[in-house]
Order: sequence, then C-alpha cells, then structure tokens
Amino acid sequence: MRWIVTADYWGNCLGMGEDADGVPTRGTPEQADALPMEFWLCDAKENVVFEGRCGDIEADWWHGFEPLIATWNTFRCRRLYYRRAGSKEPWRLLKQP
Repeated sequence: MRWIVTADYWGNCLGMGEDADGVPTRGTPEQADALPMEFWLCDAKENVVFEGRCGDIEADWWHGFEPLIATWNTFRCRRLYYRRAGSKEPWRLLKQP
C-alpha cells in the first residue's frame, strides 16, 4: 500500500514511505495529496512522531499496518491512527477487525 510521511516530528524523514508494491521510496507532497487516508504514527506515550497519507485502510486493513511496521524498531512507533483525508471524523486506532 502506498504511504508517505507528510509531517515529521522526529527529524529527516519527511517523504519517507513505500510505493504501491511495498518498496521503500520517498514521496512528494503532491503524491501524498492523491492518497485517500491520513494517519498519525505515535509512540507508546501517544506522542505523534509522524503524520502522513496512505491508501484506503478501510478497504485493505492488513496493508494499513505497513507504516507502523516500517517505523516500529527505528522510531519506536507503537500505534497508528487514521481517518479519511480532509474529514473531521475522529481518529481511529488501527487494529485487526
């Protein structure tokens, strides 16, 4: 699933992500704008480490874990919250249905 970091509170990871095939790559803000979901990656204390955009987690929840898996060890991200981009919906915790 395509995902791109659009806000970095850690440092030097802006644009980090994966392409649609799961290959690590960098993205641009314009590419992120085309993705339907926004996400937060948080540490164990619920501090937002990264914000980003990704493919449709609701249609493919399993691949929604990819940003979390990629940032688990290096940045200690433990939770991913998501919602439809541009909405005012409450943030939802990504978990297995």
